[in-house]
Amino acid sequence: MKIRLQGNSIRYRLREPELEHFKEYGIVTETIQLGEAPGDQLRFTLARSSNSDITIQHVERTTTIHVPQPLSDRWTDSDLVGFDAIIPIGNGDKLKVLVEKDFKCLDGTDEDNVGAYPNPAKQC
Repeated sequence: MKIRLQGNSIRYRLREPELEHFKEYGIVTETIQLGEAPGDQLRFTLARSSNSDITIQHVERTTTIHVPQPLSDRWTDSDLVGFDAIIPIGNGDKLKVLVEKDFKCLDGTDEDNVGAYPNPAKQC
């Protein structure tokens, strides 16, 4: 899973094997180790939920985007590229959340494109 943080926004991009894992188990996590200790890491999770809205939670170095079951099913079972939400986070601030299928980069290396979806813009 690729994670992009910019300003007050977060974007998750899932490759095909990750999306298949999410479809089957309802959860997928990316972890980055930042130091020697086991606790020196950040985790980013996408989880299917019974919530009616997309929500986000940050607890103990884990940021989880919760996706309602109907939206999760529609996304994993169709050609829907992604979905987004604007989530109020208090004090009048908002967080933009975007979750997408990851397409192959047209100018990327084969290593960059492993597991990515075919790019619909590719000229055949």
